[in-house]
Amino acid sequence: MFEVRRLRLLRELARHGTIAATARVCSLTPSAVSQQLSLLEREAGTALLLREGRTLTLTEAARVLVEHTEEILADLERAQAEVAALTSTVSGVLRVAAFPTAARVLVPGAIAQCRSRYPDLRIRLTEAQLPEAITALQGGHVDLALVYGYSLLPRVREAGVEIHRLLDEPLLAALPAGLRSGEGALALAELADQPWIAADRDDDLHEMLRRACGLAGFVPRLDFTSSDYTVIFALVEAGLGVSLVPRLAFESMSADVRLWEVAQPALSRTVGAAIRAGSGRNPAIAAMLAALHRVADELPETA
Repeated sequence: MFEVRRLRLLRELARHGTIAATARVCSLTPSAVSQQLSLLEREAGTALLLREGRTLTLTEAARVLVEHTEEILADLERAQAEVAALTSTVSGVLRVAAFPTAARVLVPGAIAQCRSRYPDLRIRLTEAQLPEAITALQGGHVDLALVYGYSLLPRVREAGVEIHRLLDEPLLAALPAGLRSGEGALALAELADQPWIAADRDDDLHEMLRRACGLAGFVPRLDFTSSDYTVIFALVEAGLGVSLVPRLAFESMSADVRLWEVAQPALSRTVGAAIRAGSGRNPAIAAMLAALHRVADELPETA
């Protein structure tokens, strides 16, 4: 019989590639990870890892085990959720990770609704960007993660993760007041000669900007980066460049910045709530998902 914790370690090794990285994700020492994987090899009765110097490669047997581990963990999540659903109360601790704009615009209202409806439920919030939020979710460190994806980028399906779509929002061009007159959506090619300001910690948005500008026929000149949208809008307001921002960032905007829809090409971001596969019937998770959907549905057009 396989020990589930050891199967989790093998899955994390397959995902992260090294003993050291697996140890960091699982909050263990490298020696403890190696010991547990050796015990798993004994349980399997066959080699799971091929060691060539410092490089580890999974054997075919290990890859089969990893594939079945995803199903096993989803079944365990489903069983735990169904048992929890038999109770009449929504209680306990729910751990949520959210990227900054979602943590500011979506999560507070959802937590407030849950606190009002379910006083025995405690929700703990941490800020986390992708892919750290997904890693924390898969590793069992959080129960729900707010995530996003961009329209021009391929969407990679994360093993063992379900994503519930909350909203689709346009990406908008942020321009200094007076740079563009008139009304209506702009073509990105209009900004080919402008310096650009990019989000510092969002690699996907960087790639989205690069691809969108490429489709418009130019390479953007990136003069400034920042992880804070208030800084990005301040730089735009000062006339130092233009930027591409999701609509949820609107609340950080300075008064002298204009937002324009982009028509060529049309750009958008999908925001969702990620949970571990099988955990959706857990009462606390279901309550938070419902609250997030309500908040997202009530957002004004300019939120």
